[in-house]
Amino acid sequence: MTTLPRLSRASAYAIPAGANFLDDLAQILAQETDLKNKPDALADALIYVPNRRSERALAFALYRAAGHQALLLPTVRALGDLETADPPPNAEAALAGLPPIMSSATRLGALTKLVMGFYETSGRPLPAISCLAAARELARLLDQAALSQDVDWHALETLVPEADLATHWQDSVKFLRIITDVWPSLLEDAQKMDPYARRLAAAEAMVRTWEAAPPSSPVIIAGSTGATPASRVLMRAALSLRQGMVVFPGLDLSLEPATLKEVRETPSHPQYAMARALRHLDLIPEDVVLWPGSSAPDEQEERRKLIHEALAPAQATADWSTRLSHISGDGDAARFARGALEGLTLLDANDDSEEALLAAIMLRRTLEHPDETAALITPDAGLARRVSAMMKRWNVDVSPSAGAPLAQTPAGSLVLLTGEWLQDPSHPVALMALLNHPSVQFDIHAIRHLDKHVLRGPRVWSDWPTLIEQAHALKSDTGRRGRAFNGAVADQALGLLEHLSAIVDQAGRLDEDNVLGEDWYRNLSETAAALCRPPRPWAGEDGAAIVRVLRELADLAGPLGEQPPGAWLEILQTETSLQAIPAGNPHPKLAIWGPLEARLQSADHLILAGLNEGIWPEQPPADGFLPRVFRNKIGLADPDERIGLSAHDFAQFATSPRVTLLQSRRRDDKPAIASRWVWRLRTLVRGALGSQADMALGPDPDADPRAWLAQIERAPPLPGTFTAEPRPKPPLSARPKKLSVTRIEKLIRDPYAIYCEHILNLEALDPLNLPPDVRVRGTAIHKALERFELERYNTAEDLLTLIEHELRSGGEVESEIIALRDQRFKVCQDYLDWRSAQMHEMEGTPLTEDRGSITISAAANEFMLSGTADRIERRIGNKIAILDFKTGKPPSEKQVRSGLSPQMPLQGLIARSGGYEKLGTSEVTALTYLRFGTQFQVQELGTSGQKGRLEAVAVDELITAAEAGLIRLITAFSDPEHPYLSAPRPERVHYESAFTRLARRAEWTGLSTYD
Repeated sequence: MTTLPRLSRASAYAIPAGANFLDDLAQILAQETDLKNKPDALADALIYVPNRRSERALAFALYRAAGHQALLLPTVRALGDLETADPPPNAEAALAGLPPIMSSATRLGALTKLVMGFYETSGRPLPAISCLAAARELARLLDQAALSQDVDWHALETLVPEADLATHWQDSVKFLRIITDVWPSLLEDAQKMDPYARRLAAAEAMVRTWEAAPPSSPVIIAGSTGATPASRVLMRAALSLRQGMVVFPGLDLSLEPATLKEVRETPSHPQYAMARALRHLDLIPEDVVLWPGSSAPDEQEERRKLIHEALAPAQATADWSTRLSHISGDGDAARFARGALEGLTLLDANDDSEEALLAAIMLRRTLEHPDETAALITPDAGLARRVSAMMKRWNVDVSPSAGAPLAQTPAGSLVLLTGEWLQDPSHPVALMALLNHPSVQFDIHAIRHLDKHVLRGPRVWSDWPTLIEQAHALKSDTGRRGRAFNGAVADQALGLLEHLSAIVDQAGRLDEDNVLGEDWYRNLSETAAALCRPPRPWAGEDGAAIVRVLRELADLAGPLGEQPPGAWLEILQTETSLQAIPAGNPHPKLAIWGPLEARLQSADHLILAGLNEGIWPEQPPADGFLPRVFRNKIGLADPDERIGLSAHDFAQFATSPRVTLLQSRRRDDKPAIASRWVWRLRTLVRGALGSQADMALGPDPDADPRAWLAQIERAPPLPGTFTAEPRPKPPLSARPKKLSVTRIEKLIRDPYAIYCEHILNLEALDPLNLPPDVRVRGTAIHKALERFELERYNTAEDLLTLIEHELRSGGEVESEIIALRDQRFKVCQDYLDWRSAQMHEMEGTPLTEDRGSITISAAANEFMLSGTADRIERRIGNKIAILDFKTGKPPSEKQVRSGLSPQMPLQGLIARSGGYEKLGTSEVTALTYLRFGTQFQVQELGTSGQKGRLEAVAVDELITAAEAGLIRLITAFSDPEHPYLSAPRPERVHYESAFTRLARRAEWTGLSTYD
């Protein structure tokens, strides 16, 4: 039988904040039982710790205390933290013969059904998703009531006359009868229990067993603050046992009666939970004994006093100067503050990105010291994942112990992407997101061909069958933007679509407005499995978790009946974001913990990050049903109790021998406020040290992580001739020997784009699901005008019909077509009126979309210039007019004459030189822009422009000037030293090039877009 003679003088102990709780506990237990020589000495002991992680950590601590040898461990059970819904240990539940817990999903589904019934009865039916949100609030309220233990729901009726909004409150009281009257009956009929109520019942059953047959071996409750009713029941029973004891974490044994009274009235205080537990146990701080052999050094006593004072109730902080002098012992507040701050550092980061970098740097530096360990503790899961990712730059794998959300795991993301795809299988973004998932089985080449040749650009299909039709039509045509889509490329893409068609057909009808959740989730899992190669997505821990979630959601869906598929997907997205998959193997020296995982654990260097209001501490969520004043009157726990537990965690960590506090001035691109704990600590230190406070709180100048970060981010010195601007100078043999007139304009404005397109052979792909833009509308109008001439239509209604048909084919939204119908009809009519006025000068049929080319000699080389004219009209006297249709604003006369926009004069040069075979050599007498957009406008080049500030010139002069400019341009780029610069004059560029990011303009100009 195990005995603990040295610990028999008291039943209640405390291990001070800043100590290594589990190591101190294990060391004394090992010494008391001679565990090194008797490996089974603790085998019959029973030890309760707060959570499952503490169970494992205590086992390792006992192993170390026993001299790293095999031993028979005591029975270690998890009490369950307030923030967890862990079930009670099986032994206690078995003793009580308790009914099982209703699964969270089934419970939520049943509550949602009750909420839906309430609103239907009241004549105000709500969607299932809205009812589900209300059900979550009710479930949270049920848990809070179970934790508060003595809630008087009947008092709700008496509160109505006191409320200002009595009618509204009457409705709330009726709604809350769902959990006060209906829910208990439902649980009884189902023979199930709520989780926290079952935990308390299990603890009470264990107490009755101890009373009937008191255990003779030790029963120890260690590390619990007594925040839950179950833990307080077991604590009280353990104190009555012969070898029972309670070991509190970080209890302030110096609490005076007046302060203790204030603490019991301040739920947000770190000592609140333990103060309440002491009252429940009929104890005062003087009854609690310091755990023998505590590892907390004496010099940490000053830190503990400082932290406790900084977190003291507001009533006690009115005269901090006096208090500092009092707790310092000798009245020297400055000396006391400096001693307390030994080993504590406060760092202000500019933003959360810098905060993550600072934390990563400090973790990395620990690896340079073989005997040191370090841990990052933060409730900000995003910050934890960011630090973990940053550590990989040094090939250090340290995963957050809280794990990753199920939605971000391979199995979880696959199921979610499948669910989004099933909403609309032909949606290009949803389809490509799913096909690019690493678990999907299809050939990567087929996926790329489908992406490049079929799915890019505007969506011109409405559903899966029309997508198949579009793909086959592209094979028989030239493909998107002239890209070849035939042969093996087309066969692979179409084969992939056929395979997917079989899966779509197997998935069943997707156009149903409402489906049963059980059917939808089964369909989802079968579809996801059909998309994957072995092993199926259900392998691994994340696979098991997603299977469990789908099974639970099928149970949840039962009471809800038929709902839109989007509702089932939204529920799945919510559940997978709330569940975490534990991390893999822990790093031997580093850790990233949440406050819950860090309880009772320690490291040589603790980094507390995320110390901003709303993050740490997190604000309690607003109660949708009960104002706080009403909660207190019926006996519900104060929401600030959770802030108090967070404050206790902070106090435990902040009193460690070496700790760094991190907070950001900005979070998520918005100003952030320092945590109230940091603010109070800083204020207290300034009261003691004045202007020296910031220096005392700051890091050692020789070990400042901010300096390390600045050094890492400082770029190495560059050669004096270095420039980040790309200046490619390809050999003459690689430079283009032919360009179209539009590419000549691009060569003038942005040579680097020509380098990428014609020398590197890069092609800018359209985005998936591209909204119809100016380019798409322009192409549609050009096609319509071409068909109007070739097919010999006559009326404005005919032209409008052609334009609307081409717009629909290009993916234009029907509502936009209808909205602009009257405006477009007027433009069509104005165009035909203008065209009719020109008919007397025309001879023959105009040429549309005709292509021509000429060869120009420059710099001893020949260069081919080509162009496609929108419309060429033969005029009387062997003269021609070239017309160019613009849906947007055409170039100005000044831009054309300056050579920035030479497209039309170069078209004239091709025509004047006989480049258009159907025309022969002709005199060009008109170059005309026709604006065919929201209004119809005619702009004749060569006439006076710019509000009369330019003199009229002959069209032939414009063409000759453009020819001379072209020869100079070709000559310049015939020099092998002439570079292809990225928009050398940005003011000449009206839109961002597809290759701007490739040129990294933002890095060397500070500009990423053009006006």
